[in-house]
Amino acid sequence: MSVMLLVLAQPAAAHPQCLDFEPPFKPLWHLEFCAQYEEFGCCDQKTDNVIAERYWDIIDQLEVAGDELCADTLKEIMCQECSPYAAHLYDAEDPYTPVRELPGLCFGYCSEFYGKCRHVVKYLTESQLLRDTSERDVSTFCSVVDLSDRDYCYPNVLKSPDLNSNLGQVVEDPRGCLQLCLTEVANNLRNPVLMLHSDDDTHRMFIAEQVGFVWVYLPDGSRLEQPFLDMSGEVLTTPWLGDERGFLGMAFHPKYRDNGRFFIYYSIQVNSKLEKIRISEMKVSAYDMNTADPYSERVILEIEEPAANHNGGQLLFGVDGYLYIFTGDGGKAGDPFGKYGNAQNKSALLGKSSAH
Repeated sequence: MSVMLLVLAQPAAAHPQCLDFEPPFKPLWHLEFCAQYEEFGCCDQKTDNVIAERYWDIIDQLEVAGDELCADTLKEIMCQECSPYAAHLYDAEDPYTPVRELPGLCFGYCSEFYGKCRHVVKYLTESQLLRDTSERDVSTFCSVVDLSDRDYCYPNVLKSPDLNSNLGQVVEDPRGCLQLCLTEVANNLRNPVLMLHSDDDTHRMFIAEQVGFVWVYLPDGSRLEQPFLDMSGEVLTTPWLGDERGFLGMAFHPKYRDNGRFFIYYSIQVNSKLEKIRISEMKVSAYDMNTADPYSERVILEIEEPAANHNGGQLLFGVDGYLYIFTGDGGKAGDPFGKYGNAQNKSALLGKSSAH
């Protein structure tokens, strides 16, 4: 994976993501089947053809069985794999649950689907749960295919102004300059999560990988052979591309040039069960400015994480000299914990920005 320097003139409010956890894109070639997503989505021509072949195979089976074809509805549902919000529609962000075989359907749409087309479920999925509930009643079936975050269920996801305003658009300014400009500065990295400098006049860049390595890049663009920091033995993460845990944050002290102090934020697991995020202070080696002292770690804060996603991870120093810690809300869709959720609960440290 590469690291890019970018300038973005207009922030994005939504969170589009594909089932492979890559960003949506504009395919090079026309999509013949799921043409709705040929301007911006998650399918190239090859994937579009695969979906089309499966669709026509199901249509053939329905014709042989003498069943209602439900052609338009069937196509709508199958093409959601190409939606720029496919990862949300198929609830793919939770590492502990399998990706859905059907997209999340809003209750009104699901009710209509159930009334007219529930017989197609057995052709769409191998899931025995979905097949069984499709034979029971509308409430049971639609509760199974429902999404807890109603903004992302189909077809609501198509109607939300927040999710669809300027989606996928890169606009030129009057001088013909694009709003997004990229320059590659590093590559062949394992999910890089941050890039920063130490403000010590060495002009080095520090790039951290989610697995727990921090690498030093010199002003000429070369990378040192040995990592500045190796926390891979402590960091909790998995090879799964959508895992939101890992080495998540780092900040150098404003006086790093004099005191060699820096701070890190990462996920841990205690006793092979309890998951936490940990914020620690460390120091650079007294003998090598390109290596951290592995024995210098001083734990400042640990917070229990109730779920595997929304772990946060940003560390920043303010102009007031305080270290600001930004924590995630603890995960799951819609922050469902307690009466108010973690972010709105003033007694919880999750979903907060705190100064130290």
